[in-house]
Amino acid sequence: MIMGYDSLGASIYYVDNTGVRIKGDMFAAGSGSTFALGILDTERRYEMTQDEAITLGIKAIRHATFRDAYSGGYIGVYLVTEHGWKKVFSEDLALSVKHYQKDNVDE
Repeated sequence: MIMGYDSLGASIYYVDNTGVRIKGDMFAAGSGSTFALGILDTERRYEMTQDEAITLGIKAIRHATFRDAYSGGYIGVYLVTEHGWKKVFSEDLALSVKHYQKDNVDE
């Protein structure tokens, strides 16, 4: 995916391995994309706050990662605005799962 912001506003493109470029308003890519799209299709609204959109993106990526054995184990979420881009969230799911398992073990 390629994302950016110019005088016309925000844009997002999906670019496949042959170089085909498709403009849209929402994409998920990779082997876990069907799981991510399931969350995005049911919970996305067009008038979301930045915090709501970030939270939804994190949820979609987590679901894809936990349901798809070939998805990576690291989440990196970036916010793109007219002022540029910034990393707003990162998580190593391997560490999160270990922490969850440790906290939920009956002793």
